[in-house]
Order: sequence, then structure tokens, then C-alpha cells
Amino acid sequence: MKRVLRTVSVFFTLIGIASFAFAQSAGNYPVKPITLIVPFPPGGVTDLVARDLAKRLSEGLGQPVVIDNRAGAGGNIGTAALARAQPDGYTLGVMTVSAMSIAPHIHKSLSFVPAKDFTPITNIVNTPGAILAGNKTPYNTLQELIKAAKAQPGKINYASVGLGSLPHLIAEKLALDAGIAMTHIPYKGAAPAMQDLLAGVVDLSFESSLTNTVTNYNSGRLKVLATTSSTRVPILNNIPTVAESGYPGFVAQGWFGFFGPAGLPPSITKRLNDIATGMLRDKSIVEKFDSLGIQADPSTPEQFVKFLQEQDRIWATTAKGLNLQLD
Repeated sequence: MKRVLRTVSVFFTLIGIASFAFAQSAGNYPVKPITLIVPFPPGGVTDLVARDLAKRLSEGLGQPVVIDNRAGAGGNIGTAALARAQPDGYTLGVMTVSAMSIAPHIHKSLSFVPAKDFTPITNIVNTPGAILAGNKTPYNTLQELIKAAKAQPGKINYASVGLGSLPHLIAEKLALDAGIAMTHIPYKGAAPAMQDLLAGVVDLSFESSLTNTVTNYNSGRLKVLATTSSTRVPILNNIPTVAESGYPGFVAQGWFGFFGPAGLPPSITKRLNDIATGMLRDKSIVEKFDSLGIQADPSTPEQFVKFLQEQDRIWATTAKGLNLQLD
């Protein structure tokens, strides 16, 4: 009996030591470089936003913040990597609606559970999207595209950033609402998809943000048929929304949020939130994001949790209506 008591005593002593050490490490955080996972390749809007965040975090924390681009599977690969990370504040991530709010409702199996495997820190930006056409295509409006697609079902193809991504769902929702069929060509990120659209390899691209869209549209390299927001976007004020183009109620916007693994200490979460939301209230950052067609959206961790719950409800309903199942 005494041996058992000694064993139990040693066990709880070790737990106490480990807990004290972890608390001490959280209090001294950070003491080494931090990795910021981005689940898409360099050059896309998620990567651009993450690099602004990494710079501000590095300045605020006094340690290098290194971007780790983990592309593939519509963002699921990078998201899963964050879910597996230790909750010590040294591996963080910029995750998107595709993996966090859509994937659970269209994949039969995922290696992560958004509601359990992450610590929400703050939303970063909301992102209106657009339907783009290459200059070699004959249609200049959404109505012309729909007419052409109905005349030749499946002939028109479109690029997205991956199976089950937000652009993929936007395209499939439009196809369902308009009664058309298009051929989906998934890419590993926004940058390669845009390159092939500009080169005429694909006919269309469904975008979940306007960062690369505006630059290429203003230079005459592509056509914007419609935006997917609820109202017109100021930097593309001459472009109608999908709703204005004959499909009332059609709205699809993305977002990028700042997360840690589940179990991130509250003190670290608060410190990261303070730095990130400070950046998102900086006038120069707000203006920069506005010029890219994205809106800064600073929030407390508690507000972000409620936002995520609402997004989960929205995309669960959408996925059910489309009857889309992957894997």
C-alpha cells in the first residue's frame, strides 16, 4: 500500500513540475522563433495577409516569425498540421473558411475537427469574391456565360484553389442556381490558377478574394463578370453582383482567421490577439487591405468563436443543399 501511495505521490509531483514548467514557459513566451502555417502556396491573398501578420507579430514579440506554406487539399493539409502542433505558441496558423467551415460538411473523413482542435485568436479579414473570365472567352457578362453554358453543358471549364474550397462551392452553387454544368479544374493555390486563366488554359476562375483580380482587371488581362458579395465592391464599383445579375440572394464571402492549436494558454492567446487586432486597426493596414478588396475584421477570441459557429451553420446548409460529398 505504501508503495502505491509513493507511486501516486511521485506521479502527481511530476505533473506539478510539468505544469509549473509549462506555466513558466508561457510566462516567458516567446524564447525562440515562431512558425506561422499558411495552407496555400506563396503569392495568393492568404499568403500576403499572413506575411503582414508575421511582420507585426515579429515586431511585437521580439522573435522571428517564419511562414510555412503547407499547400494542398483545399487548405486541409496545412490546417491538419496546425491541429497536430504543440499548444505552446510556437506553431500558429492563418486558416480559411474552406477548411474550417466548409470541409467538415463535404468530406467524409478529416484528420481534424475545427470546433475542437484549434484555439481561435481573431478573425483577420473578410473577402468578397468574383467570377472571372479569360480574355479569349466570348462572354463579357454573367448572363452571357450562363447562356453559353446552357448551350454546351460541361464544355466551359473553371479553376478553383482545390476540391471543397470556397471557390469550388461558389461555382457549384452558381451551377445549381442557374441550371448549368461546368467542368471543374482544381489547383493547389490561387497563384497557379490565376496564371492559367491569364494564359487561356482555363475559361473561368472563381475567386474568394479580389487581391489579384483587381490588378489584372485594371491592366486589361481578364474580365470580371460579377462579384459574389451582397453589395458592389467599391474598388470594382462598375461590376454587378451575382444577385444583381439575375440570382437574388446569392452571397458568398470568404474569411481568413488567426488560430493556434487547441489548448493554447489564455495568456498567450491574449497577447497574440492584442498584437493582431492592433495591426488590423492600423490605418495604413486597413487602407492597404481596402485597396486589395478585403476588409479587416479584428475581434476578441470570444467574438471569433461566435463568428465561427455562425459560419459553420451557413456552410452546413449550403453543402447539404448541393449534396456535395468528397472522399
